[in-house]
Formats: sequence, C-alpha cells, structure tokens
Amino acid sequence: MNERMSRHWDRPFLDSKIRSANTTHTERVLGYFVGPCFVYMAYYAIAGTYLTQFYTDVLGIGGVFLTMMPLLSKIVDAITNIVMGRIIDQTRTKQGKARPWILISGALMAITGCLLYMVPRSNYAVQIIWIIVSYNLYFALAFTIYNMSHSLMVPLSTRDTKQRDGLAMLTSTGTTMLPGLLTTIILPIMIRAFGVGEGAQGTWIRMMSVISILALPATLIEYYFTKERVTESQSGKDAAGDKASSGAAESSVSFRQQVSACFHDKYWLMIMGFCISYNVLNILSTNTILYYANWVLGNSVDSGTKFQVLLNAIGQAPLGFGVFILWPLVRKFGKRKISIIGFVIGAIGCMLVIMYPSNLMVVLIGLFIKSIGALPTYLMAAFMAEAMDHIEYKYGYRADGFTASAQSIIITVAAGLGQTIILGGINAYGYIAPTSTADVITQPLGMRTFFTICFVGVPMLGYLVCAFLTGKFDIDDHMDEISAEIKARHEAEGISEQAEGSETNDPADMTSVEALVSEETEIDRELQESGEKKD
Repeated sequence: MNERMSRHWDRPFLDSKIRSANTTHTERVLGYFVGPCFVYMAYYAIAGTYLTQFYTDVLGIGGVFLTMMPLLSKIVDAITNIVMGRIIDQTRTKQGKARPWILISGALMAITGCLLYMVPRSNYAVQIIWIIVSYNLYFALAFTIYNMSHSLMVPLSTRDTKQRDGLAMLTSTGTTMLPGLLTTIILPIMIRAFGVGEGAQGTWIRMMSVISILALPATLIEYYFTKERVTESQSGKDAAGDKASSGAAESSVSFRQQVSACFHDKYWLMIMGFCISYNVLNILSTNTILYYANWVLGNSVDSGTKFQVLLNAIGQAPLGFGVFILWPLVRKFGKRKISIIGFVIGAIGCMLVIMYPSNLMVVLIGLFIKSIGALPTYLMAAFMAEAMDHIEYKYGYRADGFTASAQSIIITVAAGLGQTIILGGINAYGYIAPTSTADVITQPLGMRTFFTICFVGVPMLGYLVCAFLTGKFDIDDHMDEISAEIKARHEAEGISEQAEGSETNDPADMTSVEALVSEETEIDRELQESGEKKD
C-alpha cells in the first residue's frame, strides 16, 4: 500500500481490540476460531461440494469446456496469487500487512459468492461465460485475498512456538472440522427439500446468497480480534532507524530472493509437499461425498441424503472429540510422531472403505478411522510457522509474501484440479443426471467405481505421502537453537521481544482445546494490563 492508502488505516476505529503482548483468551476464541469458522462455513457451502452439484444437477450442463474450466482458471489464479503475495509483503500500515486484506476480502466474498449461483437462464454460451467470470472473481480474487492474509495470521501472531501451536490447532479446528460438519450435515437436508433440476435454481440462489453474507461479520470478527505482533516488532525497529533489523531486511528483500530462499529450504519444501498432497485428497473426497452417497450407497438424491448425513456425522465425529486428546498426545510424543501415526491410521480407514464400498456399516467404521487419521492436520499451521522461522534463521529475513502466495496457489489449484477430475469422470463414465430428488437411477459401474476412487482411493495415497513427508520434518530437534538465535539477533538489534510475545502462557501444560481458549496465565494478564495502561 502506498503512503496515502496507509494513512487511511491509522484511524482509531480500525485498531485491533487486542493489545496484549501475549495471545489472549478473547483473541484465541474470536480471532482464530469463531471468525475463520464462519468464513470457511460459507466457503465449503458455496464453493465446495455443492457448486459442482449445482452445475451438474441443477443447471444440467457439462461438456469438455466446463470440465477443463476449473483447472484452466487456475492460470489466472496463479497470477493473482503471486501479485497478491507481493502486495501483502509491501503493505505497511498501523494495522499490519495481512489484517487489512482480511477486512477487504469480506465484502468481496459475499458479493462474488452470490454471483456463482446467479447464472442466467440463457443459451449454453452465455451460461459458460457467466460461470467463467463468476468462478474467477470468487476463487482468483475474493477468496485468494482472504486465504492468503488468513494463512499468515498464525506465523505473524507471535514468535512463541508454544503459543503458535495452540493458535494453529484452534484455527485448523475452526476452518475444517466445524464448517465441514455443519455444511455436510445441514445442506444435504436443505437440498433434499429444495430439490434439483432447472426449476430449483431460484431456491439455490436464495440459499447460497444468505450463506455468502456470512463472510461479512466473520471477517470483521477475525480482523478486530487478531494482532500481528511480529509485524509490529519489525515496524517498530524500522521506525527506530536500525538498518540491520530483520524487519528492514524483509522490507527491502526482493520477491525473487524470497522465492530462492524458500526453494532452498528443505523444511519449506516438505510442508508445501504436504499441502499439495492434503489439499488434493481433501478436495476430491469432499467434492465426491454427495455423489458417493447418492449413487454408490443409494440410488437417488432422496436416498442419498440420509447416507450423506450418516457419513459426515459418524465419519467426522473424531474431528470433534479427537481435538481434546490431540494436544496431550503431542505434548507427550511430539508433533512429528503423532502426525506419522495419524496419517497411517487414515490410510487404513480408506482401505476398509475401498474393500467394501457399498457396505454401510464397514464404510462408517472406515470413515471413523480415516477421520482419526486426519487429526494431525490441525498441526500444519504450526509446522508452517516453524518452516518460516527456519528461513529467517538461515537468511536473516522472512518470506511471508511468497509463502502466502504458494499456499494459496496450492489450495486454489487443488480445488480446480479436483473439480476438473470429477467433472471429467462424470463426462467420461456416462453420469445420468437426475431431474428431481426422487429419480431412481442406477449409475454405470464405471461411474460408481470412479466415485469410490475419488472418495477414498486417492485420499489413501495422499495420507501415505503426508506420513512420509512429516516423518522427514525433523525441525523440532532444532527449534530451541533456531528460536534462541533469532531472539539473540533481535536483542542485539534492539527489537522488543515483549512485542512478539516472548513471555508465554504455556499451552503445553493444558490438556484440551477448551483449556487453550479458557485459561490465561498471570503473566499474560499483567502484560495485557500493562499494555492497556500504556495505550
């Protein structure tokens, strides 16, 4: 942002409500759980599984061009991600460099989310043009801005690794388990009531427009109840005129240098490999579940609805209660070991479903086991923050902008690839689109096999890849040295470690997420009161 734009963010009503040097109870609950939860609830509902179903079962359109469109659109998306990464890196405001873009993204997601479903009733060419434009406005612009800025909040929140681990687990819970559970249980019931076929489009528009508006209050909550302590410490050092600071280095380092640093850091490459594997398996599984429920376990949209509810309620249950036992296990055995075991368990669960794809009881048991194996994904934001610290340790500057670009590109390309694969399979294997929720259809065997492979076959391979990569991610063995070195540099340069949350309310002493978000240490409260007095 230029200086003139930056001044607009100096207004007091835009200031964060969080002033503590350490992460607080309010910050954890609202900024890293509630706000992101509602954003991703809207995202999963309007741009995930049900967008593909809207194209095939409501609009009744397909063809090679629509099949390739999601993937081809990612060329545009990749460009906007790189540009946006550089913009975030060059943003210098009182409110930080990522938080302002979270606020801006809310209105954009609300508007473009509605446009996705307002496809005019016209000829095929007009509909395709509308789909291309609305798809790119949502994925390449609105959600890209939010996702890139949101992905930086944990790394920029504090340098304290234990506090970051707690924030990472909370924000992962808020962006995966709850949104996925609610949208995949409630929406199938709503869709069954509203129907499919061309006559149902108006209802779909109204339903998805209401859900899209959730992005507005959600981004406001996340914006006002987060704080970029790392950015603030760097900005404070730059303002003091010390040319040697890592903050100054980051402000002058080129995007090319960031790219070079990232691609020469093995931990960064490992975590990006994990992101690719997990996002591809996740998008295929979540986008296929309704087809699997409707046409492998059932033979109509009506019959498939109850299967969808069962698959999601029972299959995702461990993501709810499992988070309360994850942290004690991590505390005892470490993030890496728990992640390896978890992903292997996830692959075993997938194998059970592959062996008996139409046996409901076996499928539910397999998905329950698979869900247990997915619990370590709650730790990935913490792994990413450690990889970014390692880059700063090696090169003396951070690579926040390019990292955010790379993560966002992976997520959006995975979404496009997943939709292209599914739409391609639907075209290739002779999918029979229903004209109403009551239509009883026996899909071709090849079609049903394709849905099973997408639902659990590819995820099984993805979990094994994730287990391998996290097994090589041994940065935990070096984090004490890395943290001490970065802290020593900052102390030598005069950076206030207090501003970065060096005094820690140790979440490793807590036994559940509830403890993480409901307890503050005396140090935290004293620092907060001190900060408020200074303000």
